[in-house]
Amino acid sequence: MPTKSKSWEVMVMDTEVDYYQAEDDMDVQMQEVERHIAEEERNYQFASKRCLHDGEGRMSISDESECLTWVATLEHLAKRISNSKQHLIKPDRCPRSTWKHVSCTYSLTPLGKAVWQLCRAGIPLIEVASPSVRYRGHCSWPTAPHAKHEDLARTESMVTRFNPHITVMLRACQKAKSAIRHADGMAIDLSNEKVRRRIEWIARFVRRCCRSSQFKRMESNRTRLEQKNLQSCCRYIADGFQGHSRLLVLRVDLYIRPTHHTMADVRLAERCLERFLRDLDDGRIIPDMLRRICKRECGFDRGMHYHLLVALDGHKHQSARHLSKLLGEKWLKKCGPLRASYFNCYVRRHQYKYNALGSVHISNWRMLMGIREAIKYMVKGDGYVMTGHKRNLMRGNMKKQSGSKSKRGAPRKLGHGMSLVDEILGNPRYEP
Repeated sequence: MPTKSKSWEVMVMDTEVDYYQAEDDMDVQMQEVERHIAEEERNYQFASKRCLHDGEGRMSISDESECLTWVATLEHLAKRISNSKQHLIKPDRCPRSTWKHVSCTYSLTPLGKAVWQLCRAGIPLIEVASPSVRYRGHCSWPTAPHAKHEDLARTESMVTRFNPHITVMLRACQKAKSAIRHADGMAIDLSNEKVRRRIEWIARFVRRCCRSSQFKRMESNRTRLEQKNLQSCCRYIADGFQGHSRLLVLRVDLYIRPTHHTMADVRLAERCLERFLRDLDDGRIIPDMLRRICKRECGFDRGMHYHLLVALDGHKHQSARHLSKLLGEKWLKKCGPLRASYFNCYVRRHQYKYNALGSVHISNWRMLMGIREAIKYMVKGDGYVMTGHKRNLMRGNMKKQSGSKSKRGAPRKLGHGMSLVDEILGNPRYEP
């Protein structure tokens, strides 16, 4: 008599199943597994964004690592200020008295110290890395330039654009920096009332902008779009398991090194990507490709680059290392080895045990959760440095399944159905 297939929660247990165990304990273990897989995905993001790689796995630190850290601090402080009522300056408890009068001294709160450190060190570094974000007397977003004559566009600088939280915090610090910085940029005079007012103005400006109805509407639309993209891409990958019980998942990051950070570099990268994806869809790189998702991103030092996830028939292809290298070498051939580079994550496979790299079986719930975490990262539209394009997520065409005709051959084994795939990838939760 055949036994009943195990549910997703039961399969989480590595030891013998205890059916009398409390559901709370199983939820705790499930959350721990999800936390571990999400941490591995963050490690992958760190390796791909802040390090330079070649096809053989050699690594060097990128010049934009420190700059990206300060940009992430901008977003963190903007959310921290808008969600609280904390002050940036506080009066000392014991006023210092003199023989003539009693004078009150002031000091920065922990939040104020973080903002001051950002103004002192972070803002100058970001402006050096991307001159297009420098404050020019107006509070507006830097946007991609309009179409111009070809000769003028060749020398036009590549414009950097940030997400809303970063933009608000950046503009607040830039407008207040000239008033609060000392001549050498290393000291702050809190005894000056004008300086104190300017520092507190940063918090008021950020709260007024981030709490406005227009800003909330922008954030709501962004969250709703990312939730829709997450569900669509997860369903897109899940449908690949309908006719194939095993998929081979490849992840490669494609880069083009900018020469002078001009719009000509952007157009060159876009032309290379267009030709590369056309060859990939037509099977001229790897035959029998089932699914592919590509995300466009922009960096200070890297310029425009792309994150690619490809799913193949796992019964026809097994060598993930070789095929990932093949994708990277094809990118080098399309763009030229002197300017192009790629990151083959599979050469560091041992560091990402559950990061959905390689063969993924329909019953391997850990790898399925790794696919979900990878897609979560790819659909995020709040990247630190935005590209200026309206659509940065590119998905391949879905091959139609012959639903009317039943496939020939033996039916799937018990426990190899779509229930586990539907439970993990069917309705994923988006956490901004």
